[in-house]
Amino acid sequence: MKPITAHTILCLVLLMIFTGCASNRGTPQSGASTQALTQQETTPTQAPGEMVATATSTRIHTGPTMVIKTLEGTSIPPIVLTQPTPEDTATLEPTVDDKNFPNAQIQIIEPGIMSQLASPFTVQASVVPGAGRLVSMQLFGEDGRLIHDQLLKLSTADSGWSNLVEEIKFEIPTAGESAMLVISTHDEFDRPITQAATQIFLMQIGKSEINGYDFIKQPYIVKSFKDEAVISGGVVKVTGFAHSYNSNPLIIELLTESGGVMETQLIKLPRGSENLNYVPFSADIPYNVGITTPVRMTIRQRSLLLPNIDNALASWTLTLKP
Repeated sequence: MKPITAHTILCLVLLMIFTGCASNRGTPQSGASTQALTQQETTPTQAPGEMVATATSTRIHTGPTMVIKTLEGTSIPPIVLTQPTPEDTATLEPTVDDKNFPNAQIQIIEPGIMSQLASPFTVQASVVPGAGRLVSMQLFGEDGRLIHDQLLKLSTADSGWSNLVEEIKFEIPTAGESAMLVISTHDEFDRPITQAATQIFLMQIGKSEINGYDFIKQPYIVKSFKDEAVISGGVVKVTGFAHSYNSNPLIIELLTESGGVMETQLIKLPRGSENLNYVPFSADIPYNVGITTPVRMTIRQRSLLLPNIDNALASWTLTLKP
């Protein structure tokens, strides 16, 4: 038997140390999470009867950001998850019962919205003419240029209504383009009384596809006063209902007989108003006059295609007192 040398003893000691470390470390189970491994490495040896805090997470919602926090004493870092910011939504009123609301003073029967039209096409409308029984009919291209402009003098029935049937011929430089057909009336001071417009599509060649009318009721209904009302106190209180054609605000103006704008106010309608027939609105229009002053109050809404064109306009004559 050979004597045990110091070198052999040293090798045996190192082997025992490595074997003990391997048995203490153990082998992680298949599928164990990183969180469990981290917790095992940082948790002290459990004595019999002792309870050891385990890593639990708490979700805290603070608006658009969700933060996951861990219990104090663990080594798991906090995780921040960015959430999309929700859009502001306004609460809409229930659908308004519009059975008793009057028809608009200009009703474009044909062509309806998004009709595809080749030249020539026919316009049919029911209108209450303005001063001198005049009605203006215009066609604007998508770049704002005036394609057609016509001033019509119509005969009226005892009811005050007239039937408008006119043919429009046009030429466009491209194969097709969007356009706005606008019909309006004015009073003896050349202030707008009412206006209706519809967006159409013009074609250089092809067969017309004509859609029927969509909405022909009065676009703006005022309940707080009637036409030719006398207002005093420095504020015109306007409450009523509006038919919204898009997301643009309503524009309320007080126009003098000289054509000047005495007051202007923008009214933002609730989000999604264009999906309903009518939504309620209200506004206080301040004014300052030293003497009794006649004005025409107009309510209108700009189109999305051509910002300088109104989709619809309605008006009321008022007498303002100091």
